[in-house]
Amino acid sequence: MDFRQRSATTWQPIGVPDLEPAAWEALRYRGSTAVTAGPGAGKTEFLAQRATYLLQTGLCPAPQKILAISYKRESAVNLAKRVVARVPEAAHRFESMTFDAFTKGLVDRFAHSLPSAWRLNERTYDVEFFKEPEISAFLEDLGRTQSPGMQSEIMAIQSRRFLPDIVGTLALPDDPTGPTASTNEFVVLRWWWQYYGSSTSPAIDFTMLNRLADLLVRSSPPILRGLRATYPFVFVDEFQDTTAAQITFLNTVFGHPGVAATAVGDSKQRIMRFAGALEDAISRFETDFAAKQFALTWNFRSSADLVAVQHRIATSIDPVAVQTESRAKGEPDHVPLVIWTYPNSVKEAEHLAQWIADDIASSDRTSAEFALIARQKVAEFEPTLTDAFKKRGLSIRNDDALFGKLKLQDLLKHDVTRFLVGLLTLAAHPAGHAETWMESLALLRRVRGSEGTERAERRLSDQLSSLTIELSAWLSTKEISTTDATDIVEYISSLIGTEALAGFVRGQNSGDNLELLLEALAVRIKSVKDDAVDWPEAAEAIEARDSIALMTIHRSKGLEYHTVVILGLDDDQWWSYRMDPLEGNSTFFVGLSRAAHRLVFTTTRPSTANRKIKPLLQLLDEAGAEVQNWP
Repeated sequence: MDFRQRSATTWQPIGVPDLEPAAWEALRYRGSTAVTAGPGAGKTEFLAQRATYLLQTGLCPAPQKILAISYKRESAVNLAKRVVARVPEAAHRFESMTFDAFTKGLVDRFAHSLPSAWRLNERTYDVEFFKEPEISAFLEDLGRTQSPGMQSEIMAIQSRRFLPDIVGTLALPDDPTGPTASTNEFVVLRWWWQYYGSSTSPAIDFTMLNRLADLLVRSSPPILRGLRATYPFVFVDEFQDTTAAQITFLNTVFGHPGVAATAVGDSKQRIMRFAGALEDAISRFETDFAAKQFALTWNFRSSADLVAVQHRIATSIDPVAVQTESRAKGEPDHVPLVIWTYPNSVKEAEHLAQWIADDIASSDRTSAEFALIARQKVAEFEPTLTDAFKKRGLSIRNDDALFGKLKLQDLLKHDVTRFLVGLLTLAAHPAGHAETWMESLALLRRVRGSEGTERAERRLSDQLSSLTIELSAWLSTKEISTTDATDIVEYISSLIGTEALAGFVRGQNSGDNLELLLEALAVRIKSVKDDAVDWPEAAEAIEARDSIALMTIHRSKGLEYHTVVILGLDDDQWWSYRMDPLEGNSTFFVGLSRAAHRLVFTTTRPSTANRKIKPLLQLLDEAGAEVQNWP
């Protein structure tokens, strides 16, 4: 769709009244930037506004695009949705995806350009998640066949750090059969030979795919030039969780004067150390990309009381952490921070369910404004919570639950799922879903491709209308109780075209398997449709937006809720705290900073029994937490 270009000097934000001064400076800066920002600082909103600014002012002219890379699919989806809402006419030139999707997409599309010794040809490969025992066995077997000196060096390699720290830091040579310069290089190349080179169906993980993508662009100058020409602007969200392999790859591809890279992160929220997150990722980015640093210090999410709580925890991670300023509208009569203790899990669930039900009834809040979060193993909480909340007319959505081979949060946030469920929603509801229409239109644009002209946009809108009308007609002939979930998914897919969807996955959501996605969606539909009285209710139940979310702290990252309940403040949930207190504090910080106005911790164990997490209890006490013992 054609749109009038705006002046960079008079451009104003869309959807928000203003930005803080540092955000304005970073948004307008023409070079690479490192933006540090704590929870609630509006990192996603800043990136959405910068994308809108670049697209609307012509600083990123067609056909050039902006590439946004996130650690989590949730973050990638949220950012894409904000850009669509702010500049729908140019959103097709904004591509938001995860690191793994981007690197795997390059390998899948350009495998034929790899050096001959690494070329995939027509072979397929399996994405593997190697377990520590398998890595240990490989190192032990390899070490036994080497000289005593080399065996000692090999056995000194920590199996849990092998992939991120050893495999992830080696730049693959064009010829893997040449002499090796170190024991680490020898071990890495033998690993590659065992799992990749000697098999007709290689098994590789995403760290290995990253290394293949790095080799690909280093050995293929035309591809490298094409990437830099296509994406003169690159955003990287949650940069504090970047691994050595990822930052090396970024530098290989986009460490060039013609590319302006924006890294956004917060070192206090580095919770992926176990997966290889670098200690100094942001400072390395500043050096590698000659980036100028900007610090955002406003908190648009949390009340002043909770910002004070967050700062106390923040200083346990970084003693010189900057005090942020709450810009959130305060709500009176809230106790911001409490610890509730219960004699058992049944009493805990019953009280929480009644308290939340009463709060919803006495306010204009919805279920979606509450979250139940735990350090791990949320499935252990689910049955008791579900029973208690159901008695009070409330539902729990376990975002960590498995449907097919996908976790619910990953399934619901995938572009393909959002497109198919969006079509089902539009077909089941004749009116009143403008936001779903806009998002579905943006996804259809990406599936079909569009020149971006006004005429092309009208064609797309007509196509979306036809799809929803045809699907609505089909639904009107089907009884919800007797219609198989797989048939529903297959029919919607056939309307769009399975090949078109498969191509979309390969091109923009690489790293995923369409068949697994459709299978997982069918399992999800089957789990909810039998309790629905009609198609509109079934469509809503798939996403279960008006439910209380249950998830791990890791899955909560980047999200926000009015009230957050952190379950399991005890040694069982936080059993590994003593092993790495710094990462434990960071995880704790991420969880509690999801709350806008109220933060509740619960436990069914007396504080005297929780010796491992005594430092966390001390921090909460210093932050002013009230303790209430419920019978």
